[in-house]
Parts: sequence; C-alpha cells; structure tokens
Amino acid sequence: MNSLYGTFRLVSEEALFYLGKLMFFYITIPLTLLWILIGYIFGLGDDVVAAISGPAYCFIALFGVNGYRTMYPVAIGMGSTRVQLLKVYYGVGVLAVVICITLLNVLQYILKTLYLHWEIGANILHPGLFLIDGYHFFAYLWIDLMFGLFLLGVPFLLYSINFRLGMQKSIITLMLLSIIFMVLYYGGYLSDSIEWLLGLDVSGMTLITLLGLCSVGALLLSYPIMQNAPLKPKSRKD
Repeated sequence: MNSLYGTFRLVSEEALFYLGKLMFFYITIPLTLLWILIGYIFGLGDDVVAAISGPAYCFIALFGVNGYRTMYPVAIGMGSTRVQLLKVYYGVGVLAVVICITLLNVLQYILKTLYLHWEIGANILHPGLFLIDGYHFFAYLWIDLMFGLFLLGVPFLLYSINFRLGMQKSIITLMLLSIIFMVLYYGGYLSDSIEWLLGLDVSGMTLITLLGLCSVGALLLSYPIMQNAPLKPKSRKD
C-alpha cells in the first residue's frame, strides 16, 4: 500500500511538473495573456491566427516519453513494481491530459470571446479550423482531447519499443516493416484494401476519434512490453 501511494504521488508530481507548472503556468497562460494584450492594443486582422495550443501538444508528448523515463528507476527504487507503475502512469497520465486539455480550451474560449467582443477577426490556431465551420467549444475540446491522448500513447509505445530493443534494433525493425509495406503496396497486394478505405464516407470528427482510440491501443500494446522490462534500456549499439 505504501509503495502504491508513493508511486501515485511520484507520477502525480511528475504530471503536475510537466503539464501544470512548465506547460500551463510558465508558457500557456503567459502566451494567452500576450495574445490578449496584442489584440487589445494593436488589433488583429482576419489573416492572423492566435496560437496557444502548441506547448500543450509538445509537453504531452514529452511527458509520454521523458516523464516515464525519469520516474522508472525512482519508482522501482522505492519498492514499486513495474505493473503498479504502469497502471498508475496510465491512469494519472490520461487524467492529467483531460484536465490540461480542458483548461487549455477554457483559455481558448476566453481568447475567442474577447476577440469577438472587440470585433477582432483573428482565428484560433486549431485543427478544428479544417474540420468544422466556426468555433464550437465542445467540438474543439473533443478534437484537442483526441490529439492529446494520441500524443500520450503513441510516443510512449515508441519509447517502450526502443527501451526493450535498443536504437539499432528499433531502426532495423522499422525499416523491415517499411520494406514489407512497400513491397505489398507496389506489388498490388494492398490496393483493394486501400481503395476500400479511401472509399469510406468518414467524417473528420470520426477520424479524430479514431486517432484517440489509437492511443488506447498504443497504451495496451506498451503494457506487455514494459511489464517485465529491465531497469536500464538497451544500449544504442544493441
């Protein structure tokens, strides 16, 4: 019980450091205030796009890799098992992404509301610009959340593979998979499947949701890879 509590506290503090302190308080909030100040003083035209979501995407991916890397030996040294750490990391990581993405969208809503009030035509830089017409809070929140989960799960899966195989074997494996795909594609073995996928009438929001589900799959795949992992990763030459 003590080791589980210690693991939970360790992961929570790491998430708070990356996604709360560094990303939110040091970068995102000041960046939002800067865009508000610029809009109020100078005004912004329709060709200007205010961007505040970039740091969130960057730090979520950073937490998905570097956060676990720094916590792993510490948690094991505290008496935590690898399974405990993985479960706590998944739970706290997903919750942290949900909270920081929600707060990010609140800031984007405030920024958009002020721009409309001041009759400023600037847009908010967001993938939703290419998927839906106009600004919709919950639609933008869902898109950000799916991207955020994707940037948590997929980088962690890639890190896990590199941790177990080493840089050299990971690159060789990636190249072998690329070669197999190219041979199958240009050999015409995948043409029917690709034409079927391209012919599907799938909305942009559905694709974004599938992107988020990819994160769930990535986390599930990383679990058996890391549940019996050694204390140190494979060297670059392995």
